[in-house]
Amino acid sequence: MNTLFLPILNNALTPLLFVFATIVLVTLTFIILRKHKPLETSDKFEVLFLKIREEIKSSVAPNFMSMSVEASEITNLAIEIWRIEQRIAKSASSLPENERIGLESSIQKLKRYLEKYDIEIVDYKNQKYNDGLNLDIVGVEKDPSITESIIKEIKEPTIMLKGQVVRKAKIILLSNH
Repeated sequence: MNTLFLPILNNALTPLLFVFATIVLVTLTFIILRKHKPLETSDKFEVLFLKIREEIKSSVAPNFMSMSVEASEITNLAIEIWRIEQRIAKSASSLPENERIGLESSIQKLKRYLEKYDIEIVDYKNQKYNDGLNLDIVGVEKDPSITESIIKEIKEPTIMLKGQVVRKAKIILLSNH
């Protein structure tokens, strides 16, 4: 029986032996050539190998772009949120209650987002004016009947980032002078 399976076994082993012999021959050739080639040729291969490896890595790896929003853009967003809130307050009486509540809820969510990043919207409307408030006065209205200056209207609120003013409020002052 052994003689019956020997030709089948030889036929199956021949391709495996050929592949094994080829791998050994290629490996030995690479080792011999690597040792006998001038240093600069092997350095060129190393450099080429490293470049190809980096190209493959960069083409396979996911590309994420780290983006940071500039402070001026966040400041503009905060001002627009404040403006929307002012417009809703003016038209609240003409809106159906469910729409008004929905809009107010959305504004509060946006403001919480700003607060999460230490951005504060400061509205000085109807407050006593103080020179130390760091405000830009864009207009003054006279009223001799008042005893002290009051901030009558806010054109833009003060925007603060981490406790520091990044944009001054633009106000209209009501003054007795």
